[in-house]
Amino acid sequence: MQQKTAARIHALEIPIRGMSLLIPSASIAEVANVPELASIPLSPAWVLGTIGWRTLAVPVVSFEVLMGAHAVAPAPASKAIVFYPLGGRREWEFFAILSASEPRPQAVDPGIAIAATAADLPDSPYVAAGLKVGDKLMLIPDFAALKKVFYP
Repeated sequence: MQQKTAARIHALEIPIRGMSLLIPSASIAEVANVPELASIPLSPAWVLGTIGWRTLAVPVVSFEVLMGAHAVAPAPASKAIVFYPLGGRREWEFFAILSASEPRPQAVDPGIAIAATAADLPDSPYVAAGLKVGDKLMLIPDFAALKKVFYP
């Protein structure tokens, strides 16, 4: 009898200040360079501005600010990780998260990755879970919580 093995999950590790996010590759539309951000008057502190992407103005979000830290201005190595619209949103409602540098592909092997405990995770409504791969903790965003804050 053949033993069934769990499939690898293809994801991107997105470096942000002091931590990494782990995002399923299928939820990312593109990794883009960050030109000058256009400001959005009266926007929440976690919205850094918008970038022109394809024919759209896409808001760029600071996950660090959502986590309670101060905003970080884009650096030359920064990238805008453009996400497909969240479930139930219109097909043109893309958003981006600012990364500190180029994201890295991460094939998550269930035999190697260990689920993080609640004690390992930051106290934030925007973090659903975490995985430990070796000695590295990668946070998995709570997209339902993000949807509630993005579209109140």
